[in-house]
Amino acid sequence: MSSGDIEAIDEANRELLQRMKAEYQQLPDGKVKQDRLADIAAIEAALDEEGSHLLYLERPDDPSKMIPAATVIGDPFTADHVSVAVPGVGSATRHAIDNMTREARDLKREADNVARAVNMQTTTATIAWTGYDPPPELKDPSAWVDDRAQAGASDLTSFLRELDAASRNPNQTVALFGHSYGSLTSGIALREGASAYVDNAVMYGSPGFQVTKPADLGMTDNNFYVMTTPDDPIKSVSRLAPLHGWGADPNEVIREGGQSRYRFEHLETDGGLTPIPGYEEKMGASGHSEYPRDATRRMTGYNLAVILLNRPDLAVREFPE
Repeated sequence: MSSGDIEAIDEANRELLQRMKAEYQQLPDGKVKQDRLADIAAIEAALDEEGSHLLYLERPDDPSKMIPAATVIGDPFTADHVSVAVPGVGSATRHAIDNMTREARDLKREADNVARAVNMQTTTATIAWTGYDPPPELKDPSAWVDDRAQAGASDLTSFLRELDAASRNPNQTVALFGHSYGSLTSGIALREGASAYVDNAVMYGSPGFQVTKPADLGMTDNNFYVMTTPDDPIKSVSRLAPLHGWGADPNEVIREGGQSRYRFEHLETDGGLTPIPGYEEKMGASGHSEYPRDATRRMTGYNLAVILLNRPDLAVREFPE
């Protein structure tokens, strides 16, 4: 990414992708060949999305390993505001990058819609990052330890550092969005130094992120947020976060002086009105997977959009009952 030229980077990465495709097609038939060609097919499908670019691509030394990649909608080197989405369990490149690129498209649209509604003259870019190998499924033992999150956090920090170094906009802000196990990965990255490259962060559907307060991540109550739908099944897992070293429960309620507050600031996931006069009413999200979906229609998408825009004053907050 050192050139800071998204068109040149995209062209070079697409050429590399085709060379990798030809190489992997020569592998013996079997799971390795099937998975690597599936990674490539998913990346190609993501690039069919109008306006998408192949921002990052890596050829693994070992062909049995997933192909790390990242797509972007918009120009991440000149945009005023950039977001990076980190996926969770079951979100290897072949399973996730296509859908994540569409989610990035919708998030950019919502952010641009909000910016127009409040007369902000600004530009945005949204990145879908499948740069680490997450646990394949919840029942896999790797989903209950942080080994893959630790490895992914190092890769994520490197990506954010390179993105920061290549930026040509000195006033650019970066928002980090971590879903599920990706929030654990993001939390470790922030704690270990990635906060130097991140202005705002939202963790959603989170089982924990290995801290007990935003300050441990290099963040504050004014730039670090959590979203949890009422029926997200991961809520039962997040309660166990302190027991296996994943920090405080992201949804813990603290009661002080007769008042209640979330340990970490929460953003609304239910449907309702936004604080922007005349802006459309938003629908709610449910379960574990809807947070980033249909960003132009959901309250979760709206909240991600205003945090991307570095406008937390426009966010719809959630407070404990």
